[in-house]
Amino acid sequence: MPTSYQIGLTGKIIAPDLYIAVALSGSSQHMTGCSGAKNIVAINKDPEANIFREARFGVVGDWKAVLPAFTDKVKALLAE
Repeated sequence: MPTSYQIGLTGKIIAPDLYIAVALSGSSQHMTGCSGAKNIVAINKDPEANIFREARFGVVGDWKAVLPAFTDKVKALLAE
């Protein structure tokens, strides 16, 4: 990815209300770039991934299986 799309020390510093980290390990360089996020939701198959230390919510699983179910649930909640 070009630097303009990267989050972290070599890319952008972000501070969104919600940051959804999909299949990201949570390296210290990356976490520096998103540490201003109010809420981090992490999806990673490695239960020991660093991203879970910073995440408010975490799901351990393969993103290919988790993300479609997560997306469907968010859509259902927004439709209520």
